[in-house]
Amino acid sequence: MAEFASAVDALRAAIDIQSAVASLNGAAADGERMLFRIGINLGDVIIEQSNLFGDGVNVAERLQTLAEPGGICISRSVKEQVRDKLQCAFTDLGVQKLKNILRPVRAFHVVQPGEAAKPARPGKKPFLRNRRSLATVAAILGIFVLLAGGALYLRPWESIGWVRQASGPPTIAVLPFANLSGEPDQEYFSDGVTQDIVAALGRFSNLHVLANNATAKFKGSDANSAELKEKLGARYVVVGSVRRSEDRIRISVDLTDTDKNLHLWSRQFERKLTDIFALQDDITREITGSLAIKLSSLERDRAFAKETEHLDAYDYFLRGRARLADSERSALMEARAMFEKAVALDPHYGAALEALGQTYQIEATQGWTEFRGEALGRAEAHVREALGLSPELAEAHQTLAFTFLARGEYERAIAETRRAIEINPSDAYGYASLGAMLMWSGDAEGAIAAMERAKIFDPTLHWDSLHVLGFAYYLAGRHHDAVAILEPLTGGNPERYIVYLGLAAAYAELGRTDDAERAAKEVKRLSPFFKTAPFVGQWRDSKSRELLAHGLKLAGLE
Repeated sequence: MAEFASAVDALRAAIDIQSAVASLNGAAADGERMLFRIGINLGDVIIEQSNLFGDGVNVAERLQTLAEPGGICISRSVKEQVRDKLQCAFTDLGVQKLKNILRPVRAFHVVQPGEAAKPARPGKKPFLRNRRSLATVAAILGIFVLLAGGALYLRPWESIGWVRQASGPPTIAVLPFANLSGEPDQEYFSDGVTQDIVAALGRFSNLHVLANNATAKFKGSDANSAELKEKLGARYVVVGSVRRSEDRIRISVDLTDTDKNLHLWSRQFERKLTDIFALQDDITREITGSLAIKLSSLERDRAFAKETEHLDAYDYFLRGRARLADSERSALMEARAMFEKAVALDPHYGAALEALGQTYQIEATQGWTEFRGEALGRAEAHVREALGLSPELAEAHQTLAFTFLARGEYERAIAETRRAIEINPSDAYGYASLGAMLMWSGDAEGAIAAMERAKIFDPTLHWDSLHVLGFAYYLAGRHHDAVAILEPLTGGNPERYIVYLGLAAAYAELGRTDDAERAAKEVKRLSPFFKTAPFVGQWRDSKSRELLAHGLKLAGLE
């Protein structure tokens, strides 16, 4: 791949290269000849260290597949630039629909010196070769992407990293990195590094990244590519390990293409522990570069934004986040203490401030404080401070959304959740949260769409997300679907009385009286003081309240 300052320079170089290769082939034995195909396109590209990204690259790559062996294929934009400036003839190949390129491209074959002109071939199908042959390497080397004012850039063909998606954004699963430190209490660190890499990758709109919940069960697993593809539906899988010593850290990463059962590359990164943030950036760049993901500068800035350079603050943040994952009030208090220490060490640590605010939001919504309004006020204050420092912090918009929802401010809650999804379009939790917001506001169909989207990124959604989908199905009149979602979620945990509520109403609407009565009894057992009126009163719209109250009444719940 090469980048030139002008289309004329690019085409002149392409002709010189093909001429030189032809001369070498003339002196070579039959089995030693190589034929290059070259594609040239004119367009903007994104430069990221030693990689180029963007539609300009993708179109050039597709154009080279149209070229004959030893030939050059250019786009219409290139032809317009070089016309009358080089002594070349062109054969019109017509408008071509290129793979994974939205707009058709007018393509032209360049008639090189000594080559007889060919008649126009409008609509000619692309000339495809065996992608595993040596010609593939040559074609990759021969992609020319043009950017006005750019400089020459060459990438060695030994580098792996030209994986192309078949259609739509590829799905990637990052399995929990193994803790090789020899100390179980360092598990939070390897898990935290994994989560941060997942979060960074998730901010690229052209990449579907599975949520941590979806991959957690594969921690320490020796599942092969076929099993991972079947169970996760991921085209690419990243596995890794973290070895942390007193002052150094070593992270090993492997990337596999599950479709081809092909190990794409392995990398080992070792730095001083104080360089952990740069190390995570290196890993993210390697993965996205190898997948040839089209990035925008905004997305790149979001992915590589630094929240803190203070290692001890980051360590407290990871410890707090690990405790926050436990659904216990004592764990919440421990997490809050950790986040407070992180903020004390770095008052400008946006992620830690957001997490601190989240502890107050959870405390209020779980009913773990008698001063609910005060807790929600603290949550909003901390989150707004975090957003002042880090406006692109998706988690802050999520926490703010749930704070608004707790106050019954539905529109503001939905707006904040949509903003979080804009920032991180691969966040299963974001879509699940949007589904909850829409369900409580009475938009059942919108909630179903959002929750189904969440399941793409996390096929193993937590029960407290799936029960939302069950209620959305019920409110949409899809009672069989509601039962199918809710039945597997039943259990003796008192928190799950809400699952039995949904089942009781759905069973009753389906005429399954005995099942409805059994579900109603479970509701009364798990929540002895349950009353229908305050429960259905949580919905914003009267239609949803009426539908749910009707089903619960049929089931014998008042």
